[in-house]
Amino acid sequence: MTTYKIPFNPVGSRSVSRDMGFSNPYDVDKAGRRAEFERRLINEKFVWEMNNEDFVTDRTTFDNLAYTMLHDVSAITDDIIDRAILGMKRYTHVLYCPSETYLRRADDPHRMDSSAYHKVYDAALHGLITKYSRPNLLTLVTPNLGERKKWIEKFLDKSTT
Repeated sequence: MTTYKIPFNPVGSRSVSRDMGFSNPYDVDKAGRRAEFERRLINEKFVWEMNNEDFVTDRTTFDNLAYTMLHDVSAITDDIIDRAILGMKRYTHVLYCPSETYLRRADDPHRMDSSAYHKVYDAALHGLITKYSRPNLLTLVTPNLGERKKWIEKFLDKSTT
């Protein structure tokens, strides 16, 4: 496997929920701390990305905003929206995998076990991307993780030469 020496953003829902003392992101709801969690997640991701010229991230700031929309829309402020939009402006490419192509809820007991939930999330995310940003949006629809990794490696090899 090729090494590209691009830092990976370590800030994600699981790391932030852990830092808040929870075993997974969904536990913040039980404690009534979803708004705090989502603000922290978007802000910490944004700050980390602003401090790194190049990076790869597993979730965009719009992913985080879409989850906030689903879990606690009252937590969304103009500042959070502006920060998510500004964060998206840093992304040159977004590899979008609709959840039905990869999601195996049984493999991850912490994931929401509702196909409707994931469909609504996908619609919210895709809507945010198309309305507020214009990165190079590449859709990957293969359910096989190995195939997705190979596709991404080929893409990166072409982009870095």
